[in-house]
Amino acid sequence: MESDTIESSSESKFPLIAGIAGVALGVVALILAVKAKGAADAAAAAAAAAAESASAASAAVGSKADTAALAAVSAEVTALREQTIGGFKQVETAIVDLQKRGTSSRGSSAPAQVAADGEYIVVKGDTLSGIARKIGISLKALQDLNPGVGNALRIGQKLKTK
Repeated sequence: MESDTIESSSESKFPLIAGIAGVALGVVALILAVKAKGAADAAAAAAAAAAESASAASAAVGSKADTAALAAVSAEVTALREQTIGGFKQVETAIVDLQKRGTSSRGSSAPAQVAADGEYIVVKGDTLSGIARKIGISLKALQDLNPGVGNALRIGQKLKTK
């Protein structure tokens, strides 16, 4: 009886390598997210300090302040407000960058996994129609080459393509 499977040491290592790479990317994303959260917390603390400083200055100046001192305090509060807004914009930009990185890695389609001439190895997320598109044949032709293969594909399963 003829076996349709081809075994090689590189095939058995691919899921492990892909898994390790996925975990590494996840760790990097987590680290960047923690840094972004730290920047957001720092910006929030700066905003709170600016508000407290403005309140303290307003209370100290009260009704006895002269115009020059009041203008100086107002300028300091304005500068702190602009720094806080700039910090929030940096955090927002970092978060958007992280989201773009996450989306682009999830949304990319995996290249066709060719086991041998005329075979394809099923990878996570594959569907019969998706495999047919990847290898450039019709869904009907793929089904005819692989009778009995339904929608329940298994990762690592080999399909005939010729």
